[in-house]
Amino acid sequence: MNIFKSIKFQVWLRFELVVAILLLFAYVFLIEMFPTFYEWMKTYEISEAVITIRSNWYNAELADIIDSTALKNKMYISVIAVDYENSRYYTHEKNEMPGSGSLLFLSKEGYMAEVKKSGTGTVYRRFKEERENNTVLMLVTGVGDNKEYPDGYICICNYIQPIGTTMSIFRRQYFFVSVITLIITLFISALFASKITYPIIRINTSAKELPHGKFEAKIGERDYAEIKQLAGTLKSASKEIAKSENLQRELMANISHDLRTPLTMIKAYAEMIRDISGDNPDKRERHLKIIIDETDRLSSLVNDILDRSKLQAGVAEMNIESFDLSERLSGVISRFDILKEKDGMVFELQAEENIMISADITKLEQVIYNLINNAVTYAGDDNLVIVKLYRKGDGIARFEVTDHGEGISPDYLPYIWDRYYKVSERNKTHKRAKMGSGIGLSIVKGVLEQHGFAYGADSVVGEGSTFWFEAPEYGARQEQGKSMRIWRKGDKGQ
Repeated sequence: MNIFKSIKFQVWLRFELVVAILLLFAYVFLIEMFPTFYEWMKTYEISEAVITIRSNWYNAELADIIDSTALKNKMYISVIAVDYENSRYYTHEKNEMPGSGSLLFLSKEGYMAEVKKSGTGTVYRRFKEERENNTVLMLVTGVGDNKEYPDGYICICNYIQPIGTTMSIFRRQYFFVSVITLIITLFISALFASKITYPIIRINTSAKELPHGKFEAKIGERDYAEIKQLAGTLKSASKEIAKSENLQRELMANISHDLRTPLTMIKAYAEMIRDISGDNPDKRERHLKIIIDETDRLSSLVNDILDRSKLQAGVAEMNIESFDLSERLSGVISRFDILKEKDGMVFELQAEENIMISADITKLEQVIYNLINNAVTYAGDDNLVIVKLYRKGDGIARFEVTDHGEGISPDYLPYIWDRYYKVSERNKTHKRAKMGSGIGLSIVKGVLEQHGFAYGADSVVGEGSTFWFEAPEYGARQEQGKSMRIWRKGDKGQ
């Protein structure tokens, strides 16, 4: 396995990448952008001081407010109030800037002139203090709505302290912190990656036994919900695989038995014709009849398998046409006349007349034949099979086949339509078909679903089963057309 493509390595790598990105972001924001951010904060302090002074311009305690603001922010504030009528100026200034004793400010007349020339009423300057070479931010603005003759002027200077040494310390400290963080996260990310991937590796090891229908992975209480779901899915899959393998083995055994028996019979009777009955017409006729019947049985088995395969692949062709299902039923039931003579079977048909539907005649007759044959296989001691066809209402025709056999347990009833499914003989709710491949009901399911017809089975253990399907009636019939005809094929005297 390529370790670089493993989940463990990829989780660890992505964790480390996230940490590296966060450290890079912290470096850019905290180190490289710190001078810009620091100057912006100083500018913001000036703006806040201007707002405070303007809002208290006519307050009798303005001087105290100026002093406290300058002291709080360590800045220089100079305020000039103008009396235009008497051509007088009233000034108040407060200087709390550290190390700015030699700061040379503009003359009052100078910055007053600058404000008038600006056109906006505000002048912003960033300059170096001449003697100490310190950076100073200065803002001069007028007070009042009249920009030509303001009520006064506010001049605020804020000192940007040198941060070169501070930044050097920050960079060294950041370097050590980053190295320590990366070392710690190497172990944390490896532990975290192992915690995520260990359950997956454990499940993968157990999943290798899935082809054998085994899944023994243990799920811990602290495992992630997705891991538990994955384990549950694989556990269900292992059961289905095991079930599928058992069913396929059972199917192969059934088909092998069904193939072996007629082949053995054909060979045996062919040898008898060759050695014994070849010159006896009566015996030869009986032996040939058996060979023909066994050949038909083989053909039926092959056709069942082919039909089921076509339905499963979705390539079975449909020839839809309208026909009278009531009339067709008699023809299908007549195929079982030999069972009346041979096994004493009784077929009771209860069918309303003139029930027209649209379907593939050949495939639907196969469905009806398989359902009746299934009822014959599981008929009770009375050997009675009841076939019904009637209008259910709302333009729906319903077909039913009922036997009085031992019935099917509710636990097995939902699975009888599944491919290869066969209820255990030990439960005595089903027995293996006397004739055929044992996949008749799966063919019924495929054909009916291909037509879009509803279907189902109702059964009571000890009383019998009823298999049914429903199809839309083609063209509504008048009420008088609903006459019922009932007869029983196989009754004595018929």
